[in-house]
Amino acid sequence: MTTPGADPRTATVPLEIPSPAGVIRLRPEHEADREFRYRLFCDSRQPEFALLLPPDVFRQVMAHQFQAQTVSYETEFPQARFDIIELAGQPIGRIVVDRPGHRLHIIDQAIVPELRGRGIGTAIMRALMDEAAARNVPVTLQVASSNDPSMRLYLRLGFAPTETTALYVALAWTPPATEPSC
Repeated sequence: MTTPGADPRTATVPLEIPSPAGVIRLRPEHEADREFRYRLFCDSRQPEFALLLPPDVFRQVMAHQFQAQTVSYETEFPQARFDIIELAGQPIGRIVVDRPGHRLHIIDQAIVPELRGRGIGTAIMRALMDEAAARNVPVTLQVASSNDPSMRLYLRLGFAPTETTALYVALAWTPPATEPSC
């Protein structure tokens, strides 16, 4: 997924990953992506939440949560790579990955609803797992305990739960051990 020797945190060259839907491209996000990111953020929240609040209150809550998440991620993970996922030149998702050296930590990943379940997330995860295996570090992430599709994906790829709270499940994938060569 990365150029050998390149630091993925500071890479400005888009990364290309083959997927069943076509070649997907991860490129660093820019301020111009804010509107897309906000729509994706809202689309990634549980739809039942919108039913509980009047539309104007829901929009206010979403705007506040989006801003809080943006500031939190940038503050907590200043070295992370924030990418927009594109397919055929169109933004279709976002992924935020931190690489502190001892692990590859997926902070956030979302695909537009109409393209979920088409192998895009799997292709991205496999590319990240390949990167982690090459560096011999685990991949870690958290998923909402109510997010069954994501949980099925991660378990199918070999992730194992490491911690469970009321709202989230922490998962980790460890590269297979390699036999030492003579």
